[in-house]
Amino acid sequence: MALDARKTYLRNTVNCAPPERLLTMLYDALVNNVVMAEEALERKDYYVLNERLVRAQEIVLVLQGTLKPELWRAGPVLVAIYNYVYRLLVRGNVHKDAGALSEARKLLEPLQAANHAAADKVLAERAAAKGAELKLAANA
Repeated sequence: MALDARKTYLRNTVNCAPPERLLTMLYDALVNNVVMAEEALERKDYYVLNERLVRAQEIVLVLQGTLKPELWRAGPVLVAIYNYVYRLLVRGNVHKDAGALSEARKLLEPLQAANHAAADKVLAERAAAKGAELKLAANA
């Protein structure tokens, strides 16, 4: 029952989130799964390690699939980072390589922070524009 409620909550959260927040949610889930995989590796819990890394790999593939590298100059660089991170996650899983997981996390955390900052800026600009529209409408 609790699992169903959690799934419903997550589905509703994703469905109601603005597009900018969806990307930050993906990055949060990705980094969280890598951190939990690192912890599982320390405990030698290989089942959880595999489970978390498979989820992380799936998220990297989603991020890759939604990226349009031709639309911006740094796009191809981000594609290369995603490819490299994916390989690190696979290596961490197959070879139980803590160094690969640490390197992946260290590459992902700045991307996570940058996406949060960009989303915050877009949402603040949108809120300011909406506030200006409401002010104009109230004065009309």
